[in-house]
Amino acid sequence: MSFVPRIFLKETPALGDLITLDVSLSHYLATVLRLAENFKFTAFDPQGAEYEMTLEKADPREARARVSRMTQEAPQKPLWLALGQGLPKAAKLDLILRQGTEVGLRQMIPILTERSVSRPEPGQWDHKRERWQKILVEACRQCGRRDLPELKPLVEWEGLLQSFADYDLVLMPYEKEAPSLKGVLESKPQSRRILILIGPEGGWSPKEVEQAQARGACVTHLPVPILRTETAGITAAAMIQFFKSELS
Repeated sequence: MSFVPRIFLKETPALGDLITLDVSLSHYLATVLRLAENFKFTAFDPQGAEYEMTLEKADPREARARVSRMTQEAPQKPLWLALGQGLPKAAKLDLILRQGTEVGLRQMIPILTERSVSRPEPGQWDHKRERWQKILVEACRQCGRRDLPELKPLVEWEGLLQSFADYDLVLMPYEKEAPSLKGVLESKPQSRRILILIGPEGGWSPKEVEQAQARGACVTHLPVPILRTETAGITAAAMIQFFKSELS
């Protein structure tokens, strides 16, 4: 085997701990990868620390592994990006979660907006949230990222407005006539905790834009052609990181 397997631990372990893995991880290591006892692999925890693990019991239903050593501490990143995503149709959010993980988003918030077509029933949310959480873990495992993004519960637009105070800067890509993204970032050089707001397929309603601005959000435009909802947030996050690196 030419690669080192990576798994996600739901809780932060202590060095020397013998951990009993759940059925899905046990099956992945013992059946899918066919690892034998004493094989070493990597694990990462919710804070983003990495550990070397040694497989002590290769059971597809109840594997056990010991925490051999910490290999990397949780990363300290000066820029913290969140994405407030208007709930899109079908499986588009799956793609947004995967690519958002790859591009470094720290928090993702699905939002029910005025123009959201997809409106899951309350009973469907738990199932969707569980599946979306698995997508985040798998994306971290595949791209080598150590810190798992936080997936917030589905929130109504009015509820999200109440949370704007939790961020240094709230950006709302909207119309071409709005100030440029780079210009807004240059005017807010101390902003480190940034929320990006992206509407669903139908975009933001004028009322939502007005409400966001009243709460302190900065309407801006991206220096690119019109983007789909599933690519706009990812593009904005990449641009913010680039512009911030230029300004620092």
